[in-house]
Amino acid sequence: ILHHLYSVWHGDRRLEAKHGEAFEAIKERTSVVPFLAIVEGRQELPKDFWTEFLRGPYALVVGGTLAAYYAHPFMMAGAALLKW
Repeated sequence: ILHHLYSVWHGDRRLEAKHGEAFEAIKERTSVVPFLAIVEGRQELPKDFWTEFLRGPYALVVGGTLAAYYAHPFMMAGAALLKW
């Protein structure tokens, strides 16, 4: 955890030195804590944010996970039949 805290601190220092005021403006609108800037009102979610989750790769991951979950008993039964 300390490594990550150091990385955030060091990254902020490096970006501030490189970009100055532009980085400070972005830093004021964001947070390293997930969704904190939204809760505090510094950012807003767009009305159609849920469309980000309607993409092909996400459907494949969800479908594959569900298929593996429901196929698990069959895989276990098949593995029990192996005479290794």
